[in-house]
Amino acid sequence: MNILIVDDESFVRRSLSEMLGKADGKWSIIGSAQNGLEAVQILQENQVDMVISDIRMPGMDGLELARHIHENYPHIETVLLTGYQDFHYARQAIRHGVREYLVKPTPIDSILDIAAKVYERLEQKKQRNQLSQLREKNLLEKRLYDLIYGIPLPYFDETLVPAFCSYTILTVTLQGEAVPHGWSEQTLYSAVINILEEWFNLYVNPVGIQEEQEAILLLFNPKIELVENEEELTIEVLNKLTSILKSPFCAGISNRHEPLSELALAYRESLQACRSIKKNQKKNVIHYRDIAMCSAPPQLDEQLQVKAKRRVISMMIEAMEKRLKENLSLKMIADELYMNPTYLGRVFKEDIGEGFSSFLTKHRIKKAIELLNDVTLKVYEVSEQVGFKDPAYFSLLFKKYTGSTPQDYQKQNK
Repeated sequence: MNILIVDDESFVRRSLSEMLGKADGKWSIIGSAQNGLEAVQILQENQVDMVISDIRMPGMDGLELARHIHENYPHIETVLLTGYQDFHYARQAIRHGVREYLVKPTPIDSILDIAAKVYERLEQKKQRNQLSQLREKNLLEKRLYDLIYGIPLPYFDETLVPAFCSYTILTVTLQGEAVPHGWSEQTLYSAVINILEEWFNLYVNPVGIQEEQEAILLLFNPKIELVENEEELTIEVLNKLTSILKSPFCAGISNRHEPLSELALAYRESLQACRSIKKNQKKNVIHYRDIAMCSAPPQLDEQLQVKAKRRVISMMIEAMEKRLKENLSLKMIADELYMNPTYLGRVFKEDIGEGFSSFLTKHRIKKAIELLNDVTLKVYEVSEQVGFKDPAYFSLLFKKYTGSTPQDYQKQNK
C-alpha cells in the first residue's frame, strides 16, 4: 500500500512517515507534501493508495484535496487529520468520500489501526475487482465460443468485447500429433493461450479460447490501421512457443472481418488454413487468402457441426441445472436459448441417446439422491428442490428408479 502524507508541519510529516514506514512491510511512504497543491502533483506522477492529510493548510486545504481525490482518484482512501473538533468539517469530509476523520493529537495506535483497516479494505476491493474481471473474462470467452460455432445470441452484450475496428482469428495447434511428454492437451493449450495473449497484447486486444486440440485466439484490432506484419508476428510467437514448450506449432490466420456476426466464418477460415499445414509442412503459418481457392474438406464442416451440437447440449444442461426447481419443459429451455424446440429435442436425443423429459427425470432423481445424503433435510424439502411439487409423486418416481422410497434411503444413510 503506497501512502502519501500531506501536512503543512514538517515535524508531523516526518513523524508520520517514519512511524508508518516502519510499521508494516506491506506499507510504503510514496512521498510527503506541505499542502494540497503539492499533493495533486505527486498524485499525477505516482501510484497512491492512501492519503493522510491535515485539513487546515495554505493553498489547497484538506477538504479541497479530498474532493479532488474523490472526483479524480476514487480508488484512493483519504484519512483527514485536524486539530479542530468541528462536525461541519466531518460532514463535508463524508461528502467527499472520506471514511476516516481523526482529531489531533491522535494516539499512534489509532493511526496504525486506521492504516490497517484501510489496507484491509483495499485488499478486499482488489480481490473483488479481480474476481469480477475473471467472471467477465469467463463470460466473454463463453459467449465468443458460442458465436464461433454459429450459435445465435440475440441479446449478447457486445460491450463485453474489447473495442475494435476489425478482427482476425488465429488457430494454433501442434504441428505433429504427439503431445509433449509431461503435458496433457488441456494444460498444454492453456499455456499456449497465456503466451499468445501476452505476445499479441502489445499490438491488439487478444481473447483466447481453449479447445480440445487447438488454441483459438481472437485478435481485436482497436485501430483503423491494420496491424503490420501479422504473419511475421505469428511466426515469431510460434518460435517462442516451440522454444518454451519444446514442440513445433503451426497456425492458420483468417481474413480480416468487422461484424461479430462473421465470427463463425472467420473461425472456419483460420481452421481450414491451419489444417492445410498438416498436408504441407514446409510452412508453419498460412493465411486463409493463400488457400482460399481450395475447397474445404467435407470433414471440416462435419466436425464444426458436431462441436456446435455438443455446445448446444451443454447449454441445455446448464439451463436445466439453473432451473431445476421449476416445472421445466423443452419449450422453456428452447425459449431461453432462442432455438426451435423440435430441433433441440432431436439434437438432444441424437447426442445423449434419450429424450429430454426422460433425461430430466433421471437428472432430478440423481440430484435428489445427493440431497438425501443430508439426513437433516426433509423429504418434501428435497422434492421441492428438484422440481417436484407433489412429494407423493416424487416418492413414487424415486422408488421406480432406485428401488427404495426416499424415506427408506435416508434411514439406510442414518
